[in-house]
Amino acid sequence: MAVLLLIDDHPLVHVALEAALPHSPVPLTLISVATAAEAREVLSARAVDLIILDVSLADSNGLEVLRRIKAHDEQQKVLIYSAQQDQHAIRTAMAAGAAGYIVKSQTMAQLLSAILAVLGGHLAFPPLAEPEEASSLLTAKEQQILSLLARGFSNLQIAGQLHISNKTVSTHKKNILDKTGARSVVELAEIWKAQQ
Repeated sequence: MAVLLLIDDHPLVHVALEAALPHSPVPLTLISVATAAEAREVLSARAVDLIILDVSLADSNGLEVLRRIKAHDEQQKVLIYSAQQDQHAIRTAMAAGAAGYIVKSQTMAQLLSAILAVLGGHLAFPPLAEPEEASSLLTAKEQQILSLLARGFSNLQIAGQLHISNKTVSTHKKNILDKTGARSVVELAEIWKAQQ
């Protein structure tokens, strides 16, 4: 019997997944926790076959939890179950070592199918569009600002170095975030590093 650990702070997800498990062709047991701290307790007490992890937890960033899990046990199978459906989030989860990614808008049958695929040693990711190079999306000035942001420069430092106003830097930064789909400067730094 495969043991699943669900880490999700929405009680309805637990209820829905518990209701879907009897439809599995193989017996599955579900342990459900709401926080990363509770997950650590469970994982220190017992092994699980698959972790189903939400990226938006009350006490932690799910992708950071994924990185810690994989650092501790790189063989541990982790399936991301998230409301975020942008390509960047999926690629980030893939790069961090997830075995699959299911969007919460998909059906429980699709989640169950992904669980079985990952337990069977397969990957379960949605189809991804070919990544466009950020350099092809960004103007030369935006590329320059992205480079400085990725190296840790503040908006004011960038404004001083490029002899433009702080407001202009902020506008460029907003445009870069919009064009790349990144949600933070940290994600922008990852994009910039991937280009190098």
